[in-house]
Amino acid sequence: MIEETLKNPPIVEALVEIRWELKEKTSGGHVDPHYQFLLGTFRKSIEREYPFHEALPTSEVPDEITGGIVKHRFRVEKDAWPLVQIGPGVVTVNIAENYGTFENFKPKAVNVVKALFESHPEPRDLKIKSLMFRYIDAVEFDYSANDVCEFLSNSMNVESKIPEFLLIPEKIEKLPVGYSVENSFRCNNPPGVASLRIDTGHKSKKRAIIWNQILKSSGEDVPDDMPTGFENWISEAHEVIYTWFESIIKGKLKDEFNRG
Repeated sequence: MIEETLKNPPIVEALVEIRWELKEKTSGGHVDPHYQFLLGTFRKSIEREYPFHEALPTSEVPDEITGGIVKHRFRVEKDAWPLVQIGPGVVTVNIAENYGTFENFKPKAVNVVKALFESHPEPRDLKIKSLMFRYIDAVEFDYSANDVCEFLSNSMNVESKIPEFLLIPEKIEKLPVGYSVENSFRCNNPPGVASLRIDTGHKSKKRAIIWNQILKSSGEDVPDDMPTGFENWISEAHEVIYTWFESIIKGKLKDEFNRG
């Protein structure tokens, strides 16, 4: 699917998250027995593209109690995007600035997954637990002074209505101070769960509507032929997410995002 380039895209961040199974300790907790070795070889594998290293505060916490939490970050340069993060049982690839299009992001994600498997001392033991692809988008909207449901219905093609019984006369004000809605659906291609979550929040310190489009494959839904199967998985996941995105911005928002 060809992705249209918008002049002023609403993207906040795009990210891929890969999680793998940890080993249960007899004394309790879960660990990645290969993590410390993997950290060194993985860093060396990606350092040409991501040479700037940041040890996160979580890196000071024992691995036994930080399973599934990122501990180290690698960037193209200080404070720049994209970036890669790793911790026991988890790797992420994140991009915000200079996202461009999916065709720009895809090879970065594919190469990191490839590096993960090639860096692992026992790749056969690397059992992928879940894959997640997430897009976070936002549009400025002052929900403190305007009807959020009306905006969702008229500008984002998302029918929304607040139940009348919530608006108790002389007690409850009409405009919500916060709004959140999420819908999740079984997805057949790629196998997994597709979710759309819409929240009020802030973008660049201004009130905004923020929406997350997520495709997650877990357990048996993860491709059997990892890491080879990842490239096809992310392409299929993007097709679902981008179809939703195109439908959400169709009309007023698309015109707004294309203004010079």
